[in-house]
Formats: sequence, C-alpha cells, structure tokens
Amino acid sequence: MAILGKIRSQGLILIIIIALALFAFIIGDLIRQGSFTSEDQNVIGYVGDTELDRQQFTRQVEATMNQRSGMSTIQAVNGVWDQQVRDAVLKQQVEDAGIQVTDEEVSNYMKAAYARFPQFQDENGQFSDALFAQYVNQAATQNPGGWAQDLASAENQVRQQKLFTLLKSGVIGTRTDGEFAYRLENDKRDFQYVNIPYSTISDSAVEITKSDIKDYIKKHEKQFQADAQRDIEYVLFEDKASTEDIAAINKELNALINGKENQYNEQTKKTETVAGLRDTKNVELFINANSDLPYSNRYTMVSSLTPAQRELNNVSVGEIYGPFNDGEYAKISKVEDRKTINDSIKNRHILVPFAGASRAGSDVTRDKAAAKKMADSILATIGQSKDNYDEKYEYYQENEPQILAQDLGWVVYSGNAAQFAPGYTKFLYDNNEGTVGVAESSFGYHIIRIDETAGAGEAIKLATVAKKVNASKATSKSLYTKTQKFQQAAEKGNFEELAKEYEVTATPVRNLKSLDESLPALGRNRDIVKWSFNNEREVGDVERFETPRGYVVARLTRIGEEGLMSVEEASPTVTPILRNKKKAEMIMAKIKSTDLNTIATNQKQQVSTANAVNRKSPVLAGVGQEPKVVGTAFGLKEGQTSGPIAGEKGVFIIKLTGIDNAPDLDNYTSDARTVAQRTANQSTSALVEALKKATDIEDKRAVFY
Repeated sequence: MAILGKIRSQGLILIIIIALALFAFIIGDLIRQGSFTSEDQNVIGYVGDTELDRQQFTRQVEATMNQRSGMSTIQAVNGVWDQQVRDAVLKQQVEDAGIQVTDEEVSNYMKAAYARFPQFQDENGQFSDALFAQYVNQAATQNPGGWAQDLASAENQVRQQKLFTLLKSGVIGTRTDGEFAYRLENDKRDFQYVNIPYSTISDSAVEITKSDIKDYIKKHEKQFQADAQRDIEYVLFEDKASTEDIAAINKELNALINGKENQYNEQTKKTETVAGLRDTKNVELFINANSDLPYSNRYTMVSSLTPAQRELNNVSVGEIYGPFNDGEYAKISKVEDRKTINDSIKNRHILVPFAGASRAGSDVTRDKAAAKKMADSILATIGQSKDNYDEKYEYYQENEPQILAQDLGWVVYSGNAAQFAPGYTKFLYDNNEGTVGVAESSFGYHIIRIDETAGAGEAIKLATVAKKVNASKATSKSLYTKTQKFQQAAEKGNFEELAKEYEVTATPVRNLKSLDESLPALGRNRDIVKWSFNNEREVGDVERFETPRGYVVARLTRIGEEGLMSVEEASPTVTPILRNKKKAEMIMAKIKSTDLNTIATNQKQQVSTANAVNRKSPVLAGVGQEPKVVGTAFGLKEGQTSGPIAGEKGVFIIKLTGIDNAPDLDNYTSDARTVAQRTANQSTSALVEALKKATDIEDKRAVFY
C-alpha cells in the first residue's frame, strides 16, 4: 500500500516520463527510417534546384490511375516522375529562349486534349465548344485550385511544343549529309568470305579471370554504372484447400443433389422435405441460393465446354453430373436442355431508345411506351422484306440522330455474344436467317434483321452449383503455424535445405531495383521489395509476408550499392565479350594463309558469298549483323583479300569480288530532307536525355511508394 501511495503522489512526474519515452521511441523510429524532416516529407525528389512537391505528385499519380484502368501504382508513379523530370529540365531552356504563349494557344491545346472524350462531343461525334465551356465553368467553380493546375500544365506543354518547334527548325540536312545517306544505302559490294565461328573453340578452353573483368570495367566505367540492387530468395506456402477440405466441399455438394427430408422450417414451423437440384421447381432460385456463381440462362456450345465439363456431353437431359473440379470451383451440373443453334449470326438493327435507357442522350425525351409504339410502327412498314429494311435502315442512318441504325456484323455465341444485351442475343438465337422482328433491351427497342447464319452446332444448357475451393480455417491456421516455424528456422539455418524439408521451392530473385514491384511467380508485391531496401536490412535477414496466394518467407542474400558494378554484377555482360576477344586471338593465330580456299580447308569451314551488301543494312545472310566485316569490304580494292576480322559471330577473312557504286545525282535534296526529318524527330528526346545527364537528380520515390 505504501508503494501505491508513492506512485499516486508522483503521478504527474510518471506521466511526463512515460510521454517522453514514447516520444523518443517515435522520433527514433522516424530517424531510423530516414523520414523525419518536414522537408523530406514534402519533397518527392530534386531536379537540379527544382523541388518536386510530394502532394502535387500524389495528386497526379491518382489522376493518372483514374484515367487508365488496370494501371498499377508504381506504373503511374514512374509515368508521372518521368513527366515531371522532363518538365523540370526543360523549364530553364524554355525561359532562356524567352518563349511566350497566348490564352488562345492554351485554350486550343486543351480543346484538342479533351476532344477525344465522348462527353465533349455532340450527337454527330464532333467536338462541342458549348459542352467544353460548360465543363470549364464547372471545374473552375468547384475546384479552382485543381483547374489552375490544369491550366498551368497546359501552358507548360504549349511552351515545350514551341521549344521543340524551334529546335526542329534549326535541324537541316546538308548536301554532304544527303549524299552520304544516299551512298550508305545504294553503294554495294560483292565478296567471298570464310567465317570461323567463335563456337569452334569451347568456352572451357578460355580462362577469364576476375582481374580481366575488373580491368574491362575500369576502361568502360560509364557502361557499368548500376542503381542500388538487392538479391533475395523466397518460398511460397500456398493457402489452398487440403484433401480434407475438398472432401468436405464435395460432401456439401452431394447433399444438394437430392435434397433433405425432415428439415424443420423456422418460417412455417413445420418439418418439410427440401428439394435438391434434381427435383427443384425453380432452378434459378435454387442455384442463386446455394452457389458461389449465379445462375446462367445461356446455352453453351458443346464445342466450347471446358475439359472438366466435357463428360457432360454424355449426360442425359434432367440428369446430374458431379461433383467435379473445374478451375477454382467444385461443381455439380444438371443438364436442363439440348438444342442445335447457329454459333455465328450476321445482323443489323435499328434502335429506338427511350428516356432513361442505357446510353440514351439527353435529347431523347420519348417514354418507353412511345418507343415501343414507334418500333412496332417501323416493323409494320418493313415487314419481312429485305428491300424495305434496307430503305428504312439507310433513312434512319442519315436523317434521324436520335435513332441508331447499326450493322453489328457477326455475333458469335461462343465468342462475343456475351457483350450484347440478353434480350438482343435471345432474339438472334431464337430466330432463323431472314427474320425481322422487335426485341427489347436496356438500350431500348431494336428492330433486328438476321442477315446470315453459320456454324450450326449442338448446344447444352446447364444448371450448375459451384463452390469456391478455399482452404478451411483449420487448414489456414495450420499453414500460419507452419510458416512461423519455417521463418524461425530460416533465421538460423540453411534456407535451401529447409525449403526441401518443408517441400516448398526456394526461388532466387536477382538484381531487384528500389522501384520494382513484381517478383517471378508472385506478380506484384511492393512490400517485399520495400522490405529488402530498408536501410536497416542486412544480408541474411528473413521476413514473412501475407499475400493473396498465401504466406511468403523471404531472405535477403545480397546488397548492391549504387555506383560502379562489382566484378560479380558485371560478369554476365563482360565475360562473353572478353571470351570472344580471346577466342578471336586464338583463331587468328592459326591463320597462316591469305587464300580463302586454303583457310577454309584448314579451319574445316567453307567459302561463302555475299552479294549486293550495303552499309545501311550490314547483314550477311545466315550470319546476321556484321558491321565491321561489311565496313572492311568498303575499304578494299576489287580482288583484294583482307586480314582476319574479329566480327560479331566469329573471325572473318573476305575477298572483294565486285564494286557497284551508285551513279552520282544532280542533287541530293530528297536524301538530305530525309536525314533532316529523321534527325529532327530524334532531337527532342535527345535533348531531354542530354539535359537529364547534365542535371543532378535526386529520386525519393522509393521512400513513399
């Protein structure tokens, strides 16, 4: 009690001490993660003296992802980063050039950017100034800050376009440029050659040392600059159903086939017999109540049945097949019906929409009843006459924008039919070639003509109860415990040996970069990549991750810092280069003759011929690109034999047999213009890349994403 009394009397001091301890813990954690300063929190990177604001960057990433469905966060981040770096390095160039833009130029740029969106197009598909002006007024009122940023971005893009126009206007092709391009393509040489491939010497006969690789790296440092990299290895413990789980699911499905007797109904307070799939009076209701997949009222072409479903082709109408496994599901299927249908139907339609129908324009004011009356009237006028249909079709196509006349071409039941409204496809597959009739869908009333049919075949209608084959809670709990034990053992033992013991595969991943997001066999998983790049990580660290497929246990195996590649990192690139160089020296040392036939005999090769070879495309048939060989040919006199040439695929000796120089032209304007156009097209990207290389760029994306 005395101790409790002392604690009460010093309560305020204790609270302060605890608060300070918590504060110190949080601050320490932030410092360890390198993300404490407000400056770091608000800046995504630096391009020279330009700060890239993190909040603005985040907004652009979100906007990019909203505009492009299916794009991952990292893909959007990379796209926005590239654009912002480009803008930043060009900004000074634009200012130095004194480029100005008018409001009209910015407006025209934005109109062109928005013109492709349907909401800014009139009923004829043309850009509507009125609709765009309405959008601008709404955006400027509801989100003035965002709209101001859009305007600033548009103004920036117009300035850049002007800069690039100025740049391209300064690119010319001289007469010399034109003549050189003309001769590269049209001057030709014929020659004989012997090729002694590098493969004639085994790799084991050539020793490449670490010292050799290191010397090569030093001489070519710019080619071997590397970003920070990590190597990991991981195992995947899949969270999948056990044999017991599958047996339980199949038992559940078997119980649904014949129903249950003596089941107490809470609503009626009576003991009843519950019908199963075999005897139920309402198949659709039964499927939707008991299946993980909804009831489908469609027929399936027998030829389109999945391998797991093919046995159903031998099941009689009214009978049930299963349980059977089909992909991620266990199923039982009742054959409801069979019939012959045309798989492909060529058709066209005249659509009469009504107010509120799918995709109906705001100018459509007729109600549903009026639309039905109009459709029936059109049908009565047309009848079953092809000529009458063609006449009405052409009339509505040209004169009535509120009514759509459209040729849909071939609708394929086993292919694109699912893309069409159910009412529409039902009409197609319930009627014969030449039929004209009215069908209702969510788009309105269609006057449809079936022009042609093809691919008649047997179709089957199935009522299927499907249960997703998932692991049970007991199985998932057992897996969780198993991965915990593996992780603990992997922190002390041999990762590969443990993987074998636990019957999982250890997968190595090499050369991960800080902004990578995908791993082999796992797909996107930024958490594992970010973990491997955490500043506190050390080689040998092990961590467990929960993924949609199960648990992943990863181990960090290498930390590669930014800068010059190590010998090990550069070896896959450098070793083949040095090996071929040494092989070339060994082959050249064996060549004692200058006669092609003698060389070919001694080296167990053959004399080959190359005809009409030019320098623009220095390709030898059956060999590939050999620029050094072709270049050498253009330096020889007719009848002259070269010395050994270390080419791409082997050592070559050539003898020039023919010179065909293209005739001189009075002028080379056309070729000079082509050179200028090609150079101009390349100049913009070349300028941006040159500016990037000349600018200090600090990238902090990996900290936040």
